[in-house]
Amino acid sequence: MIARGIKPITSLPKSTRLSLAVFGTGIASGLVGILCHYLLEFIQILVFGNDKSNLLSQFNSVSPFRRFAVLLVVGVLASLFWYFLQRRVSLLSISKAKQLVGKKSPNFLGQSLHALMQVAIVGAGSSIGKEGAPRELGALFGGSLSKALHLDVVDRQLLIACGAGAGLAAVYQVPFASTLFVLETLGVAWKSKNIVIILVTTYLSAYCSRPIVGKEAMYQVGKVGSDPASLIQVITLVLVITPLAIMFSFLAKKASKSRITDKRILWTMPVSFIILGGIAAFCPLIMGNGQVLAQWLFSGGGSAYLPLILVVKGLVVCLLLWAGSYGGTLTPSFTLGAGLGFLLTRCLETFGLSLNPNLGMLLGATIFLVTTLDAPLTGIALVLGFTGQGGLVAVPLILAGLLSRIINNRWKKKQ
Repeated sequence: MIARGIKPITSLPKSTRLSLAVFGTGIASGLVGILCHYLLEFIQILVFGNDKSNLLSQFNSVSPFRRFAVLLVVGVLASLFWYFLQRRVSLLSISKAKQLVGKKSPNFLGQSLHALMQVAIVGAGSSIGKEGAPRELGALFGGSLSKALHLDVVDRQLLIACGAGAGLAAVYQVPFASTLFVLETLGVAWKSKNIVIILVTTYLSAYCSRPIVGKEAMYQVGKVGSDPASLIQVITLVLVITPLAIMFSFLAKKASKSRITDKRILWTMPVSFIILGGIAAFCPLIMGNGQVLAQWLFSGGGSAYLPLILVVKGLVVCLLLWAGSYGGTLTPSFTLGAGLGFLLTRCLETFGLSLNPNLGMLLGATIFLVTTLDAPLTGIALVLGFTGQGGLVAVPLILAGLLSRIINNRWKKKQ
């Protein structure tokens, strides 16, 4: 019996229920961004101390043995966690959750713990990206709210995708890029209704989390300009970096598809973290999702061992994914592309060209993201949003993204 005077949810107009789901998803995803921010900060302080000057200083503030020991312990605990979780819960990707709307719902608690563990291991130094967690949590809330409000299957699928984009927007403060991400990568049609709903959820989510997450760009980079000589830089970087990005994307996807989830995870994951810990003991730049390494380069850092560091970084990401870890490749892709862009720009300068290394890093990151995400507009917008850039610097980035896309398409046709 429904109490007198209280109407059931289904008696509300569909437009009202949809509006409640849209605003609810945006606000919930903003809270997800705050939760992920605090969890990441808590783990970093717990294992590396309270040095807040920058994350690299935090890593360097502890001994090499402690960096190794932390990653070893995290590898063991994470392997136990995912082994037992996957015995009891069927983990659904965002795409799978959309496909199964109306047939099967994700396990809310299990999926939430799964996502939060991804943030925790990144905070402890794992080399995988953290962006998968807020996307999954946002999608989880979007799906749950739309189901509770008795929306139809199409709208529930849309809200799942919106939640994923809103989670990304909340953590990285890139609502416009997150809108493009939903449209380009999550199979949402470019319809006016969909675009409006996505914009509302992503911008509302970013606004809600901004007081805690902060509105500053993820990477601190001075304003970058371009000139006619940049055309040589664009063409060279596209031709060299695109095949490398294709190779990394192939290896990362293959590792994810072959991810170990059975009993072997109890030794493969700890061993992968032992390898990461052994490297991190001598080279803390390899730790984390790649933000430390990229910011170090943007701040004027450099090393004769940078080519080796980039190769090891890419291989470690693939190793961790294969060994049973979960996480994203967005931030690692940005870092690998930025590092390659820096190296190639320095090589071009040996021929007497006067080029901007920071522009080279932005170009490299754009090329890599366009390839790994298979989404040119999203890749360009993310680089601009991550670095706080705008204006004419967008022109060479757009050109690099388009040329890289052409190469990608031709490569796909040959497969």
